[in-house]
Amino acid sequence: MKSISLLKSGLWITYSTFVNRIFVFLSSLVLARLLQPADFGVIGIAYVFWSFFTLFTQDTAGAFIIYKGTDNPKYVNTTYTFSLMMGLGLGLVMVASSPLIANFFDEPALVGILIVFAFNLLLSSASYVYAAVMTRRMQYQTLANISVANSLTRLFCTTGAAFLGLSYWSFVIGDTAAWIVNFGLTWYYSKHRFRLYIDPEVRSEVGTFCLSSVGSSIGLYLSFNADNFTVGKLLGNASLGYYNLAYQLSMAMASVLGSVTSQLGMPVFAQLSIDEQENALFKVVEQIAFFTAPIYALIFLIFDPQVVTFVFGAQWIAICTVLPGLLFHAYFRIVNSSLNSMLVAKGRPDINARVSLKIAPIAVFGFVVGANQGGIFGVSLAVALVLGVGWTVLYWWIACRQLCWSCRKFLIPCFNPILLSVPGIGISLLLPLVLKPFTFLLIYLMCLRVFMPQQFAQTQMLLHKVGDRVLKRYHSR
Repeated sequence: MKSISLLKSGLWITYSTFVNRIFVFLSSLVLARLLQPADFGVIGIAYVFWSFFTLFTQDTAGAFIIYKGTDNPKYVNTTYTFSLMMGLGLGLVMVASSPLIANFFDEPALVGILIVFAFNLLLSSASYVYAAVMTRRMQYQTLANISVANSLTRLFCTTGAAFLGLSYWSFVIGDTAAWIVNFGLTWYYSKHRFRLYIDPEVRSEVGTFCLSSVGSSIGLYLSFNADNFTVGKLLGNASLGYYNLAYQLSMAMASVLGSVTSQLGMPVFAQLSIDEQENALFKVVEQIAFFTAPIYALIFLIFDPQVVTFVFGAQWIAICTVLPGLLFHAYFRIVNSSLNSMLVAKGRPDINARVSLKIAPIAVFGFVVGANQGGIFGVSLAVALVLGVGWTVLYWWIACRQLCWSCRKFLIPCFNPILLSVPGIGISLLLPLVLKPFTFLLIYLMCLRVFMPQQFAQTQMLLHKVGDRVLKRYHSR
């Protein structure tokens, strides 16, 4: 595939995800002013269970279509039928378990919220498959427009409901409206009409892939949601509200780049030869790491108590204590997302499952200890150490051993940008807010120029190419 085509595809994905995050930020800004931290806590608990049930559909059937392609109707129809059956079955389980969940957290409102979420689950199970067909065909412009339409729907419905005083139901209304729009648009623009049919010849292959993906998703869910569960149960809804908002802020860019590596990386990696895959993955990891590390450092430097008070209000100052650990974790999550895409593209979701299931109990234990010893700060510290450093080392070690690649080759670019950021962060913390970003960037570039001259030269070359292309496009108009 031509590099210009990849660039355009990547830009469309980046555009849609970035716009979506802007809408999420605007929504969070408005809702933080209209709602109380306890309202965020209630919906945060509901989202924990929503995330659990969607892990069986989000990256399973759709990922198989991206891996296998859309040419063989046996695979496509069987996968679609599997997805709908899982969505319907899980929706019924969610409805049946909602009273137990509400009793456990002593929140009666969770019953109604989870019943609505069960309906959304069925919509999402079909939408993921239609979107996967479009991803495999690389219809990124259409997918970007659909994503923006969904986000606009969620923004207007959520904030509108909040202005009407509907508290945490504002989130439910916005999510449901967005899923209805998403289903309708992906069904229409994919132009692929499935049949409800399970072919006995391919049933085993589809089922094995989906089960491996589910195993990976369960481990990821336990690791990435147990912190919210722990905070909500041990520290209360108000603490969960602080933690939830800080988590959304820290994961904003991770969502953008994670979407790019997932939507663009999987189909591209799947079409590369075995000999090309290792070097392609290394280049992606290296560029992502050196690009994202300084950005997260800047976010850490900028979000001090004064800025948080000005943007969200004085009642949200507590998020400053948890942002550093969550930002550290978000950086590694972005860097590791490319490996996840490569493993799915190679038909090896079992490796993802093995790593996530191994790290999950360690993460849960760390969250409980962190909550008991240091409150929400302790939980964020456990997230940084276990899901940041621990996950990264274990993930690359197991994956590289299975694929006969050099683990050291990939770990070096993962950690080098962090080390290069330390001097700039240390000096910038002593300066006024206005000077912090400029001082940090200057010191980071100096460290990059001295200690990583080759990477510095590559960055310069990339910026020149992008600049030249922008100027040519401008003059051509």
